[in-house]
Amino acid sequence: MAEAVDRMEVLDEYRAILSGETRRVDVPAVESELTQLWKAAAEDTLEGQPVVRACVLNLVGYAQGDDVAQHINEVISQVSARHPSRSIIIVADPRAKSAGLRASISAHCQIPLAGGRQVCSEQITLHASGAAVDEVHGTVLPLLVPGLPVFLWWHDEPPPDNHLFQELLDSCDHLVIDSADFAPERTAALLTDLQRITQESDIALSDLNWSRLTHWRELVAQFFDASPGRQYLDRLDAVNVEIASIHGKQPDLTEGLLLIGWLASRLGWVLEEGALRPRLDAMSFKLKSGAGSVTVKLTPDPHHPGEGLHSLSLRAADGAVFAISRKADDETCGVVSAELPEGSGYSRVVQMDLPSEATLLSDELDSSGHDAAFEETLAQAVRFMDGGQ
Repeated sequence: MAEAVDRMEVLDEYRAILSGETRRVDVPAVESELTQLWKAAAEDTLEGQPVVRACVLNLVGYAQGDDVAQHINEVISQVSARHPSRSIIIVADPRAKSAGLRASISAHCQIPLAGGRQVCSEQITLHASGAAVDEVHGTVLPLLVPGLPVFLWWHDEPPPDNHLFQELLDSCDHLVIDSADFAPERTAALLTDLQRITQESDIALSDLNWSRLTHWRELVAQFFDASPGRQYLDRLDAVNVEIASIHGKQPDLTEGLLLIGWLASRLGWVLEEGALRPRLDAMSFKLKSGAGSVTVKLTPDPHHPGEGLHSLSLRAADGAVFAISRKADDETCGVVSAELPEGSGYSRVVQMDLPSEATLLSDELDSSGHDAAFEETLAQAVRFMDGGQ
């Protein structure tokens, strides 16, 4: 009787974990507790089908504070169906006076189709405070599943001289950041540091801010995929970008710089002259193409709703203009237009939904290596920022 009661208690406990509850465990016992969890799950037939553990990658997330950790947890829950993983969330409180480290385990499970098995992935959360933050990597590294890629999602400005960041970086295959979260006044230095990482190591780098530009880049490419637009591609002489959001002490032009960097890297444009105009909170510079000079202007516009890119226009020497802009009354829609000197042209409305962070992260977890286009774009953006000081 006692064994049966104990067994039911164990089953009730693991069912609670698989339903989303978190269980506090001793740090040295994390691995053994997970083993017991999945053993019990595999043996349980009360619901008709056992639970199957799935894991295709390691995902280490860094968060300063519980609020950010909760956000990361929610995002991982959304991506776990497509990318089941062993996720390890580090919740850091480096300013705490006393050192401490505690652990908990939980699971992300997907509701199965009728007759299917419930597939779950596991999550370990480590709360580190004070001096323990710098040493938490010693706990993280043994918990990584061997033989699987390691993604490090640093949900903060990446500190190049930070001990924990460097230790985790040395053990990961892929670093994921979001330059939209950088303070504008520090963006140039941070992107330079990230470029150095790609140059000095084999670590692949992803920027969720770059992923937000995917639809914009696709729309730009469509202008020149076929005639009559193709004939104007080599004759572009002016690019204007408007940014809707302003953060920090300076306007956040990063998304616009990445878009211009992509154009420059694909079309072979070279920086001729750059100048930051602090009074107007805008950036302008000149690039050199095979056909001549290209004038570029990036301008913040706080009067438009939403965040990020608001509009882009590309002008050719003979008066052709290609433009993309979000609608003022509905930022999930955009107007794509082409005005050509021969009188032909078009204007159409397209869907431009803002991708969620879960969608962006999920796309990056699909990546198995370096994104050459992004790394070349990053190099161009760093040059623009250096030339614009």
